[in-house]
Amino acid sequence: MQAFWNAKFYTKDFIYGEAPNNFVKENIELLVNTKKVMCLGEGEGRNAIYLADKGMEVEALDISDVALKKLRRRAKESYLFIKTRHTLFEYWQPDTHYDAVVCTYLHLPKHNQKMLFEKALMALNTNGYFIAELFSESQIHFSSGGPKNIALLYDLNDILDIVKTLPCKIIKLAQEVIVLNEGDKHVGRASVIRIILQKLA
Repeated sequence: MQAFWNAKFYTKDFIYGEAPNNFVKENIELLVNTKKVMCLGEGEGRNAIYLADKGMEVEALDISDVALKKLRRRAKESYLFIKTRHTLFEYWQPDTHYDAVVCTYLHLPKHNQKMLFEKALMALNTNGYFIAELFSESQIHFSSGGPKNIALLYDLNDILDIVKTLPCKIIKLAQEVIVLNEGDKHVGRASVIRIILQKLA
């Protein structure tokens, strides 16, 4: 099957473009034995479509019904099934276990950021991976997208303090300046925190 994100049917309709996140693509080898994946804050489905096209059973959660409708439309056009959940992240209670949880650019207020890591780890099977790319607080100085409210950005030391309390191995936890080219909203140099955690028994 030709990868759907290379098609140009609805490119202008997608805020962040159709291509999957580069950090997710760069680490796809970690997911070679993955069967079930949860994509958090998935929006219009660029990561979900990519992973489903790799043969994974994918579920996507987002607050935006408009974005999830676009995701379902893209999935249907590419003959893929992706289960969607239209809910606030705060209300999500993991009721199944996944081999991987993927999350890119989920903007949560400071008081909910610990919950992101706790719920992601709770949702994982033992040895499963949490892969995330989030805007750091330094992103406030860049013009490549993301919130302009620092309370919705992430601090590397805060994340380290959180994950040290959780049953996981840190594969990667780093703040990096990268070049984004994701749709019309994420373009140019950006400060991100890249995370790979593996759940321990």
